[in-house]
Amino acid sequence: MSNLPLGNDESFRSVVEMVASDGFDSSHNRTGVSTTGLCFISSFYRLDGGIVPMISGKAVNKKPLIVELEWYLRGETNIKFLSNNGVKIWDQWADENGDLGPVYGKQWRKWRDTRVVTSEQYELIKDRGYTIEGTLTDGRLAITREIDQLQRIVDNLRHDPENRRSIMSAWNVGELEDMNLPPCHFAFGVWSRGLDPVNRLTMAFHIGINHIDHDIDSKYANFALAIKPVMENNNDNYDRFMSGLTHEWLDHHQIPRRVLNTGMVQRSVDVFVGMPFNIAGYGILTHYLAHITDHMAGNFTHFGFDVHLYNNHEDGVAKYLEREDISESNPTVSFPESWKELSDFNWQGIEIHGYKSHPWIKVPVAK
Repeated sequence: MSNLPLGNDESFRSVVEMVASDGFDSSHNRTGVSTTGLCFISSFYRLDGGIVPMISGKAVNKKPLIVELEWYLRGETNIKFLSNNGVKIWDQWADENGDLGPVYGKQWRKWRDTRVVTSEQYELIKDRGYTIEGTLTDGRLAITREIDQLQRIVDNLRHDPENRRSIMSAWNVGELEDMNLPPCHFAFGVWSRGLDPVNRLTMAFHIGINHIDHDIDSKYANFALAIKPVMENNNDNYDRFMSGLTHEWLDHHQIPRRVLNTGMVQRSVDVFVGMPFNIAGYGILTHYLAHITDHMAGNFTHFGFDVHLYNNHEDGVAKYLEREDISESNPTVSFPESWKELSDFNWQGIEIHGYKSHPWIKVPVAK
């Protein structure tokens, strides 16, 4: 299900090389630091086998990655939770009270829908969860509701998985001026399809082998151990086993019937500092959505509008491009089987196994 042209390291490296060699120079942006950039670049990352797209050419710090992701899922917009867990990546944009305005978490989990309607109009939509906040002098009603976009995606994946409206946006035009930093990664969508028995088995076996390699106790590891003797001997037994494979037999082993692929759109992509963080974070989010909605993750697509390297990152970029990626790196994520809902997500309970990388490369962060 994931016949992608490049491995995850190669996909990211190709973006860096493309921007560095073919980019257009620009000195006009919010930060005042000149850039070299291209536009509308897509890149693809494999998630099958439980893999997280954490690059090996320079270290991606796991803790701030998953603490920030929990912060998003909690719907928070103050840095207190981040600070309490030792993460400072949002400090420079917070006000004196630690507030950032209605940024990602609010839009993902608490999008505000406010309307002024007549009583007749309210009767038509009152079952959508609106609360009447007041009555205007002309008799019209001020009504509001909060929309949990991410929960809607989860509900669709459970009950209407091929719904083409499973999209989440952080680009709330009415609140952009209230955000200390408008969202860079602003749109996210999911795509679910049913698997035939052979692909279903193959994907589960791949996850299981990675789990065995990393001593992860899971249903996938147990499944892989059970069928490993047959899978590793391509003989008559293998042919008979595969030809007799049924969904019902896989159901008995609790193997999901569906694959989940996702995509994210980013208006402004700081390739060297931000992009490794972004692709890894959305990779983990995809795996978690798959985990709680009975899917297996297939791949993640990143699409950037303004894709750039800051000129004060040149030395770091050169150092990265001189390095060889680490082929032995096999970052695999696992979650407790007991986690069933978005609210169960807890950064301390997430394990990433098998990640190897070259040392971190320190460069300035454009403000």
